[in-house]
Amino acid sequence: MNQFIKNTLFFSAPVLLFIVIMEIFLRNIPNDYSYKKNYLDHNSNQIETLFLGSSHALYAVNPEFIHGNSFNAAHVAQSLDYDLEILKKYEKQMNKLKYLVIPIDYFSLYNRLETGVEHWRIKNYNIYYGLNRSQNLVDNLEILNGKWSENIRRLLQFLIQSKSVIGCNQFGWGKRNSEDTKDLISTARAAAQRHAKKDKSFFKENVAIVHEIIALAKVKNVEVIFYTSPAYKTYTSLLNKEQLQITIATTKKMVSLNSHVQYYNFLNDTSFTAIDFYDADHLNAIGAKKFSKKMDGIIKSLK
Repeated sequence: MNQFIKNTLFFSAPVLLFIVIMEIFLRNIPNDYSYKKNYLDHNSNQIETLFLGSSHALYAVNPEFIHGNSFNAAHVAQSLDYDLEILKKYEKQMNKLKYLVIPIDYFSLYNRLETGVEHWRIKNYNIYYGLNRSQNLVDNLEILNGKWSENIRRLLQFLIQSKSVIGCNQFGWGKRNSEDTKDLISTARAAAQRHAKKDKSFFKENVAIVHEIIALAKVKNVEVIFYTSPAYKTYTSLLNKEQLQITIATTKKMVSLNSHVQYYNFLNDTSFTAIDFYDADHLNAIGAKKFSKKMDGIIKSLK
């Protein structure tokens, strides 16, 4: 029996060593999460305006067009609970923070990262932000996410070509070319279906999270700006009216109870046309510049 154990360890040791080495190298490939965490670690004490949120914010807000020191800490599918966790992680360092800007979109009050199609992104918050939101082994290892062939390809590209997977600019905006665009009809159907929430089990928790964000901002004397992101008419025409009305009404009620909170609804803003959109509910570079300048104007008006 002892010999069997010895043989097993002898033959499995190289495999385990390979897995450990591969995990270490995969974690060292620069990505948006590691970049933004590193930026916040070293610069959060200088940030005056912090943008959080999901992909709607990631691709809509380019701090290059925002006056003052600002940063976009949004990520694809980032739900409100992760917005709060990032804010709490850096709140003590953010001594110059004046404005906190977060989208409250059609799906925001019903949504959680762990229940969506992007749930695999939880590992990025555990590994790179150190938030430890999940004890699931899959959520704590790069090698257990994605195909082995894809991980090996990424690793080889990094080791041979020094290729990172950072997709944002230096201020955290998710870079897209001005000419990038997808079909605005098929993407509208897919997004509207994905964002419609029959399960309302997270609604009360998410509202409570928003209240916690508001309370935290009040203690730090920070203005909170909530907004509903612009979207193309092919998307907005498919939205469930009740879900949308509840979202807007709930947000407006929170604003009415807090003098340091503002809300702006850009969902049907007609100044955004087809040329501004990457797909039916995400802006491209043209749209991001337009939206960022609008947001800059709002921030200036609050000074």
